[in-house]
Amino acid sequence: MELRGFVSSEDGDELVAKLEKLPQQILSMLPFKPPILPSMVDSLLAVIRKDRTATIYLNEAQSVILIRIKGSCEKGELITKNRVLDMGKMRFPGVDIPPDAAIIYVFSVGWRKGFFYDLEPLYGEKAEPRGYDLEDVLGSLYSYLSFQERFKIDNKTWQTFFAQKWFPFVYLDDQLIRDMISHARAGWQIDELLPKVSANVGRLLETSPLIERKDLVFAEHIEMLKTSVERYLAGDHISCASILYPRIEGLLRSFQRTSGCTSYPTAKTLSKTAVEHHQTARISASLLLPSKFNEYLDNVYFAHFIPGSAPDVGRHSVAHGEARTDDFSLKATTVAFLIIYQLSLFFSDEKKK
Repeated sequence: MELRGFVSSEDGDELVAKLEKLPQQILSMLPFKPPILPSMVDSLLAVIRKDRTATIYLNEAQSVILIRIKGSCEKGELITKNRVLDMGKMRFPGVDIPPDAAIIYVFSVGWRKGFFYDLEPLYGEKAEPRGYDLEDVLGSLYSYLSFQERFKIDNKTWQTFFAQKWFPFVYLDDQLIRDMISHARAGWQIDELLPKVSANVGRLLETSPLIERKDLVFAEHIEMLKTSVERYLAGDHISCASILYPRIEGLLRSFQRTSGCTSYPTAKTLSKTAVEHHQTARISASLLLPSKFNEYLDNVYFAHFIPGSAPDVGRHSVAHGEARTDDFSLKATTVAFLIIYQLSLFFSDEKKK
């Protein structure tokens, strides 16, 4: 008997089969006339204690999940997927879930269904309390179900992303990220979406300007960033890229200094420090895709090159004067700004609310 697991709509018949067991059994035991039908269930939370008593919350357990968003918001304001940057832990205010209690949780995200269960505190070999952070797990499952397509990118699709110098940057609109993933999966040129991506970045520079960042990491770079934004909006991508590509490393170095890291600042340690320094502040299913972004920085931004090979724009090729002139382009500068926006979230993870 499997005591702990998670299934969702992507699992098809397996989800249905498991819902028809324990969750259906719980529904059949509820004293409602007429009985509750499965189609009436939006959420079901069951907390089962060691004495075999249970508290059931049917469509009534209010869940609260931490979310990082673009811009500010007012209380009660609807937050669309386009504004979600990352998700955090999930909790149920007023609901007591002891560490030695089993949990059954069926939940919905739009048309998608998820089912998490953990009976190990009751039936495991030693029947021990949970040894993991339940709020982290629930937040990760909700994040996964909400943005499933990002977490299901296979290795071949990632290779296409990197080969084309792209990444599913979290500051882009959700539908645009979906389109990028579809293009990469089909082996198409993601560059076809560049007009939409650059328009998205243009809106970002206006609504979430980098020059207004209060973080210490940005303080000594503001004037250079301000000039790069002016050059970008003016269509001067040679000047903009010439500023941004070395400056990204400058931001990474500033973060390493302010974070107290003492390791020697190589390309790998700079990327690793930025991505991993605040990792305890993120859930495991972070929309920042930390491990892949670290890989992207190492293999794309810090890409090595063969002298005289007319390489693409990157940190080293720009610094050594080897990058092709025609690659100081709208794509190169758009990608550079998206790297900086993504890094800004890693720099400030400890301040997440």
